Amino acid sequence: MFRSTRLGASLLSSAFLLAPFASVLADDVVKETTSSEVSIKPVDGAYETTTINRRYETDVFGEADAGPKAVAYDLLLIEETHVNKEGPDIDGERVSGHVKVTAFPVSASGKGAAKFTIDTEGDEAKVDVSYLTVTRWGCCVEQPTYAVFSLESGAYLFNATGKGESGQWVTLGAHGGFHNERIIAFHAAPTSADDTVLKGADNAAIVITYASDTHPLQRILVTVPKAVMGSDDMINWYPQSSLISKTEPKGTDRVFIDKDGDPKSLFTNVTFRLVLDEKTRIEIPLVDDRLKLDGAKLPKGFALVAAPL
Repeated sequence: MFRSTRLGASLLSSAFLLAPFASVLADDVVKETTSSEVSIKPVDGAYETTTINRRYETDVFGEADAGPKAVAYDLLLIEETHVNKEGPDIDGERVSGHVKVTAFPVSASGKGAAKFTIDTEGDEAKVDVSYLTVTRWGCCVEQPTYAVFSLESGAYLFNATGKGESGQWVTLGAHGGFHNERIIAFHAAPTSADDTVLKGADNAAIVITYASDTHPLQRILVTVPKAVMGSDDMINWYPQSSLISKTEPKGTDRVFIDKDGDPKSLFTNVTFRLVLDEKTRIEIPLVDDRLKLDGAKLPKGFALVAAPL
């Protein structure tokens, strides 16, 4: 995941953004407070504790070279709700987790009306420039999964698993700024979110998503033979994703297309590779800004199913 360039531009863009505030630095244009809550009740010889933790964060992103109107400065109200069951004779048990994030634009006139609200199951929220990552923790054989949302549009982009602060993704970029970007991410079972993330096809064990930085473009379910579902083979997968191209035949997590053009002419002739173990790999060509399902190379018994966005 290569987001440092975007962050650098966001920091630069703050110089544009702060200019309108220069004349009003003596006064607060926004002043807010929030609070947290806790409630505890006895349940079946134990205690069920509900905590609601609220906080504010700010987020700056946009195209610095395009001027101050292209830069967004948002105030984010983040609410994390955890319900846990605890007691002297039982191990701690997670009952549920929920995350709610509301984005408000900020200007020299103050805080505007809410742009959007992200409301989803999850355990913790993290802001990373123009992305919000909502983590669902793993337990036992289950690994964590990371739901990634766009803080520009409010749209749900994808879930990701694997190594990385927001799971493992690969990216493509080209001339034209940060909006001329593509992301390919995967979510692989087992996780606590499989019932929803892998919904739509029998024996689905992986979902692959192709997205821009503001909206999902494709979602593809990978189905496996029934004998593989829940087996040691699947539990012992260590998925690794990469992009294969003429300039990167051994694979990389970032491809930059050093030319101008429309998305169909730019994001093409690249292959997405997902290696599950030493013997199992999936390869899907990217053609004309779409993953080409009928050109994929799959292990025996595996199949690809297009899923709704």
